[in-house]
Amino acid sequence: MKASILVPSALALVAGLGFTFSNTSEGYALLSHSLSTAQRDFRVYNTFINSGANNNVAPDTQFPGAQGAVMAIWKGCIEWGSRLHGNGNGDSTQNGDLGSGGANFDATFQGEANYVGTLGDNICSTVSGTPNGVLAYTEINGSGSWRMRFYDSWNWADGPGSISGSQMDMQSVACHEYGHALGMDHSANAQATMAPAIGNGQTSTRSINFDDIAGVQAKYGVAGANKPIVSGITSAVLGQITITGSNFGANNEVWFTRQNFVGTGTPLTVGGVASTNGGTQIVVSVPNDAQSGDVLVRNTSLSGGVSLSNAWPFDISSIQCPGQGTVCTGFPNSTGATGELYIFGSQNVAANDTVLTAAAVPANQFGLFVYGQGSGLLPVSNGIFCLNGSAFYRLGIVQTTIFQTASYNLDLNNLPPGGQISAGQTWNFQFWHRENGGVSNFTDAVSYTFCN
Repeated sequence: MKASILVPSALALVAGLGFTFSNTSEGYALLSHSLSTAQRDFRVYNTFINSGANNNVAPDTQFPGAQGAVMAIWKGCIEWGSRLHGNGNGDSTQNGDLGSGGANFDATFQGEANYVGTLGDNICSTVSGTPNGVLAYTEINGSGSWRMRFYDSWNWADGPGSISGSQMDMQSVACHEYGHALGMDHSANAQATMAPAIGNGQTSTRSINFDDIAGVQAKYGVAGANKPIVSGITSAVLGQITITGSNFGANNEVWFTRQNFVGTGTPLTVGGVASTNGGTQIVVSVPNDAQSGDVLVRNTSLSGGVSLSNAWPFDISSIQCPGQGTVCTGFPNSTGATGELYIFGSQNVAANDTVLTAAAVPANQFGLFVYGQGSGLLPVSNGIFCLNGSAFYRLGIVQTTIFQTASYNLDLNNLPPGGQISAGQTWNFQFWHRENGGVSNFTDAVSYTFCN
């Protein structure tokens, strides 16, 4: 079926396609389907062709990593959430009020797609054509599979504030259409977001009306007292975040937004996560293929919508992996300079792209890189061994170049026995080398942390 939102024509409302309103009393109406927790995802295929649809490039902390049409549609969909989305800001027309449903319903933003998709892919995209008054429609089947289409011939506006009288508000339309996706029919209340019509320049339907709230609560139930609540996310080093809130279980799933153009919309999930402090705190490692978006927590001891928390914005760039540090400085070698060690790469264990490089060392000499977690000083030959005090491991022999450098690609999948490196660990590295004249020396030593 197609649930359409229409615009006034010559100030006269156009009848809703496929819908008949025989009852003139105000009030919400419900469709036959509802969305299970497995169908709470939505994505955006951003193919809008007019400039107004993608002219908002200002970053917003409550919608990290998104802009233009993607941000506008994200805002429209999360308005139906059980609680405020983060601090509720991001739209100057309803400051502190984004996320107003109060029901056992929350959606998960799963980034951008690169295809239109079919029913069940839950993708919002454009469709060409110039229909008579139709702005957008949502295709739905009886099991809750859906797809949202916006006609690209309209003069769309992505906000974020008020828009001109010649434009159509994408956020408002997305909010209406996602109401259809979650099971809301057109309302006979002209003030409701689910009313079958919207006017040029109108932004009031970005915020769901009391009638819409009553409808989503009737469909999914009022948010349960035991429903998980996320009230904050603190970023930490080593690829971990701390989620604070309440009603977390002994065993939880943490849902992240998957990287753009990857997957089928299924949330990126970390399972088997325990809570602490009486169910008010969760510490979890961020998956490698997560991106900025939303984080939700599902208490696996519960079922249905009451098991899933509100969506909380998460900026993956806030996670920092510690930088390199100097363990010790060596003695000058036969070049007259002190050898230096540099480590290049992403610090990402999965990327496995670490390169060790020594500089200012004698040319055409043999040497090898060593690593360990100790940091004691031990005089050896003409230099200082900086990794004394615990086990250390030798890597393959290399020869320095005529440019007085040496490099080694550190393969984390092929390390000496006992010297395996994991995310969250800090290791110290140093280069030992032959000197001109038959003795040996060391570069300085550098500490390096590996993260997710």
